[in-house]
Amino acid sequence: MPDKLSLRCLACGHAFADADVNQCPQCGGTLDVVYDEAIWRSPRAFSGMGVWRFFDLLPVCDPVSRVSLGESTTPLVASAHLGRAWGVPELHFKVEGVMPTGSYKDRIAAVSMARARETGKIGWAATSSGNAGASLSAYGARAGLPGTLFVIEKAARSKIAQIMMYGPRLVAVRGLGISKDAERATFDGVRRLCAQNNWMMMVTASKFNPFGMEGVKTLAYEICEQLGRAPEVVYVPVGGGGLLNMVWKGFREWQRLGRIGSLPRMVSVQGEGCAALADAFNAGREYRPLVESRGTISGLQLADPPDGALALKAVRDSGGWAMAVPDAETARAQKALAAQEGLFVEPAAAITAAAVSLDRASGRLRGDETVMCVLTGVGFKVQDAIQRLTDGVEIPLIEADDILKV
Repeated sequence: MPDKLSLRCLACGHAFADADVNQCPQCGGTLDVVYDEAIWRSPRAFSGMGVWRFFDLLPVCDPVSRVSLGESTTPLVASAHLGRAWGVPELHFKVEGVMPTGSYKDRIAAVSMARARETGKIGWAATSSGNAGASLSAYGARAGLPGTLFVIEKAARSKIAQIMMYGPRLVAVRGLGISKDAERATFDGVRRLCAQNNWMMMVTASKFNPFGMEGVKTLAYEICEQLGRAPEVVYVPVGGGGLLNMVWKGFREWQRLGRIGSLPRMVSVQGEGCAALADAFNAGREYRPLVESRGTISGLQLADPPDGALALKAVRDSGGWAMAVPDAETARAQKALAAQEGLFVEPAAAITAAAVSLDRASGRLRGDETVMCVLTGVGFKVQDAIQRLTDGVEIPLIEADDILKV
């Protein structure tokens, strides 16, 4: 392969040329994709829309390999009402739900499928609670690569229905998303299955798919371009931990390019019952997995986030923090985002807004910071959550002649 990039193990530091591997050949650690120095020295001109406008900073060497469904630069929306109500006037939302399959995972899928094409893979396999499965299945169909998905036992049925439309093979795994042991056994099995069949492992975590996860960096690039600077605080929902870790990498790379001066503080937001990062941060200790996840929010239900340690390091390196949000607060924020901002998002996205509200009320946020919430997916993703929010709401039935009396 061309020498556009190389690989470095984040655990043992072993560095080597680009290769068709997804873990360190010496210690099995997580790999970081490193780009040639010439890329950082020369000024970059990024034109066009979407993920692939940043081609030079993605781990694909031949433009012909690119896979796209027309993904765009997603909107950055300034708060119209909630920011003032909460005492955070510079509150902004990065709205990822407008991506082709409705979530930020399309950034990962586009790069993953391109990398699979370039390395001659004949298929792919992954785990998913819903959003990743939809993205990978759609982009896999576009690339002509068949896939197999191992989904969590309690995946939202509305998300599973979307995945089914794209035609991958679907298998539910008992304990996935609940038990640490089941999660580890599943990831190990998927890795071996892919090695046996010349498939690409596309679990959306740097621990298993360091190349595809590079697509997430583009979210940070876009925020800086749209805002004209880096935010001061960025709230990110954490399921597997890869989103927060790679967004942090994106901000650091944008600074390396000389496009921003300061870096933001990163905030990890998890739901109660599956908050391994918040537990570690609050206790001042290193990350360790939960024995069992009791979380209920689709997309955030993992006992052992694969990139949990990396995400916690990013939080600490950035001077940020990690927190757990009660489900009731997340539901309240989901309603508020829709009713007061016109932003209908899934609970796993709304949890970041709930965190901002809680942090301002506690004084953790002063109120004069520029704050960014990453809204990861559209609200239609989780129909059962929508049903719960609207249960008991009566719609009056009238005669047409009575319209003027309303």
